[in-house]
Amino acid sequence: MFLRLWSRIKRSFIIAKRQQLTQDDVNALRENQQRVSLIISARWLMIVLFTLFSLAGAITFWADASLTEFFSSIVIPANALILVIVYNVIFLRLNNALSNISVASMLQLIFDVMVVTLLVYYSGGVESWFWVVYLLILFAAALISQNALKIWALALFICAMLMLVHWGTFFGVFPHQQLPFVEGTDWQYAQFVTMRSLWQISMILGAALIASNGVNWLLNLVSYSRESQLIDTRTGLYSHAFLRRTQEIETHRALRDGRALHLILIDINDFAAVNTRFGFEKGDLVIKQLSEQLQSELLAFDNDYPYSSNIAARISGEEFALLLCEDTSDSYLGDQGLSAEDARGFADRLCNLIARTDYGGISITVSIGLASLPLDTLDPDELGERADEALGRADLEGGNRVAVPPLRDLEVAINAEIL
Repeated sequence: MFLRLWSRIKRSFIIAKRQQLTQDDVNALRENQQRVSLIISARWLMIVLFTLFSLAGAITFWADASLTEFFSSIVIPANALILVIVYNVIFLRLNNALSNISVASMLQLIFDVMVVTLLVYYSGGVESWFWVVYLLILFAAALISQNALKIWALALFICAMLMLVHWGTFFGVFPHQQLPFVEGTDWQYAQFVTMRSLWQISMILGAALIASNGVNWLLNLVSYSRESQLIDTRTGLYSHAFLRRTQEIETHRALRDGRALHLILIDINDFAAVNTRFGFEKGDLVIKQLSEQLQSELLAFDNDYPYSSNIAARISGEEFALLLCEDTSDSYLGDQGLSAEDARGFADRLCNLIARTDYGGISITVSIGLASLPLDTLDPDELGERADEALGRADLEGGNRVAVPPLRDLEVAINAEIL
């Protein structure tokens, strides 16, 4: 029980949870790296701006002959800034290694909150201007985590740290840090501290609300975009969403017209080993070249018939699909559709061709699952399941082969013979 709980806890801290990474996992890790890199770059910009601000303050107090007092007041904030530089360099160097650890991104922001809290305290506490930097951190959290719950948790942590500074100073737990250019004593009045605290908490929670709602809206927009797009942008093949819609339409048409229809699923064998050995960039090139090859072979199979409904699509990272709706082998549209034997022959040739192809110095093999309507099912909604069942058989048998699902229904077999 303890080991199972510990395993669940560990899995909750990582992004790609499979031991053998799929191409979708690789894409998720790459996107996370890009988001974290953006935050690291933004942090460098903030460091530069803070340094320029300090230099402007030094010049101002030089004119007022209070330079010594100014430098003595920023010793600890300057050390905190050096700490930010150090851990920003560490995260920059370890970005690739930490990209699969989801909590690593939030740890950066927690460190940022603590450093900003030091700046707030040493720049006058409740009278400080630096509290607005918290709002930037919240929007950074929205970009990194894309999780509304984490954004609200960080917002509450910020409020707790800010109130610790305000009321800790008010009750004398911490000595008030008086800046050379601030002569006010408002921090001593409970009414001022209360109103200032309420205002700042309202702004922080308001920013959290905007950030979390923005994240939800963006995720919904991305989901809708993926569902509505026709083309997979990474490969140029049709998208999974387009395949599902086309498959639904064509299967019903095939049953209505008494035509055969075939779904071929293709999965690269042990593609995680390709990414591990040659790197993600090489893996992307393999995916791209294979996609072009599938499209080219399908066009050749169609004899370049311009109105064919046969399509090639990308289902996920390294999984593809071919939907063979029509027989165009004679450069015109056949009435009965493509026979199961011809579909199997095409799948076998494709499997052998891929095994012989050089993908930029990399060799791969594929498992192929073939399911046919009405040979393997009479249910249009079940065609994908039967093809996936066949793909699993091909993979279990060692890959680099084509498999079909076993016939399981006498009525299906009789209908197939009729056609």
